[in-house]
Amino acid sequence: MPYYDLRCEDCQKEFNAKATVQERTYGLISCPSCGSSSLATIYKKVNVLRFKGKDCDVCPGSGLPSNRGGCCGGACSHHH
Repeated sequence: MPYYDLRCEDCQKEFNAKATVQERTYGLISCPSCGSSSLATIYKKVNVLRFKGKDCDVCPGSGLPSNRGGCCGGACSHHH
């Protein structure tokens, strides 16, 4: 079950809620402070790690020393 970072549009309280996709989609989550279901999603910055010398941005592990076959072990559909 995913966690959502939310802000109540009525009282401006920010909170984190664990809820199903259906609960979020159909507005079944309520503010723990005032009970309102008028909520906005808060989007936070996500950090992405990259390996120096990586062959392909799409394929995981392409820059690891153990991957001697190149990107995706030489089977990359991205032609790297």
